[in-house]
Amino acid sequence: MKLRKILPIVLSTALMLSFSACNKNGQTSLNADSSKIVATVGEESISAVELKFYLSAYKEEAEEEAGLADKSDNEKKKYWKSEEGKSKKQEIIDVALDNIKELKILLASAKKDNIILDEQELNYIDQAMDQFIEQEGNGNVKEANKILLRDYGVTIDQYRALFTDFILAYQKYAQLKPTKIEISDSDIQKEFENNKEQFEKVTVQHILFKTINTTTFESLSEDEVAKKKSLAEEVLKKAQSGEKFEDLVKQYTEDDASKETGGEYTFTRNDDLVDEFKEWSFKAKEGDMDIVETYYGYHVMKFVKKTPPTLGDEEKATITSSLQTEEFQKMLDNLKAETQLVKNQEVIDSLDLF
Repeated sequence: MKLRKILPIVLSTALMLSFSACNKNGQTSLNADSSKIVATVGEESISAVELKFYLSAYKEEAEEEAGLADKSDNEKKKYWKSEEGKSKKQEIIDVALDNIKELKILLASAKKDNIILDEQELNYIDQAMDQFIEQEGNGNVKEANKILLRDYGVTIDQYRALFTDFILAYQKYAQLKPTKIEISDSDIQKEFENNKEQFEKVTVQHILFKTINTTTFESLSEDEVAKKKSLAEEVLKKAQSGEKFEDLVKQYTEDDASKETGGEYTFTRNDDLVDEFKEWSFKAKEGDMDIVETYYGYHVMKFVKKTPPTLGDEEKATITSSLQTEEFQKMLDNLKAETQLVKNQEVIDSLDLF
């Protein structure tokens, strides 16, 4: 599990991906227990608070893998004292520290390049913080603080500071820095020639019959799903018999996004669509119609056309962004290889982490 995935997972529901703390110039501040240094990364330090917070996600994941998700705290503690648990402890500590190392390298690079959070980002953070306190603490800061201490072992101020570091490192610096990397026209052309298939476009039309509740994301009952399937088969027959597909879309589809455009989508293999939908579309040929089942439900599909790959402005922008990201990752990998992580095992062993 990568560090950049942990905070969004931890914060997604309760914190709306929006926590952070910073001083007024947009730089981060983390105190409390920062006197306990568990490791150093170059000139940067990793505090006990940081390790404890990030480790909580890895710890939870390990407990789920061990079948302990619904077990009592005592049973979980017993596991961590077992031989298997002891072995797993150091493993996930090392993984957490290695990923925090990447975070620290990004923060140091942001500092070197004078990258800080701007006023708009700080306002966004303040609003998210207020929203969390309102939702989780019923407007009471002390109650919100209790929740954070109970679930993650950190205070509100510590949590805010941790998330500010994350925002600055991954959502600011790691997004901004690649855009400064220059990519030559020859590199763009070479990448296009080597990956032409990825830029082929296909156009299809579909009529969606949903088999999930899009509010709860729960599947409909078996009877309801059967009715949807039967209706999809009926509509497919109508389309195959010559009824105008656009009229059938307006009458039946449950995909509001494409209802007014005849159910039409044009996309490449790289676009973010469900696999079954893409797979059928790129295998289909002129005249093909069929029913495709996906997570969302039954799709009555109609192939429209394929467009050969061309190197236009859109394709150039896509390739440039991809190559910039690759170059940035190479730079980051080099910095990680050059920067030593020095653990203070004595301090780590003294912490109540499990």
